[in-house]
Amino acid sequence: MGLEELDASKLVIPQRDVETIESFAERNGLTYDTARAWAMKGVLPSVKLGKRRMVNSALLRNWLLEQEWTA
Repeated sequence: MGLEELDASKLVIPQRDVETIESFAERNGLTYDTARAWAMKGVLPSVKLGKRRMVNSALLRNWLLEQEWTA
């Protein structure tokens, strides 16, 4: 599964700038293992806060919006 296969209908809820991998996975219909692997490989922008790795959803949204302008 790639980023282009995310369920757009689940993306219309209020967004957080940074969220746990678990909540990102649940919101986007991914397994935790897939979302974690993407974060660890750098497919999803993430940041480590304390002992937790968090998805930087704000950076991901900005990148996706830039893709619309260049497409």
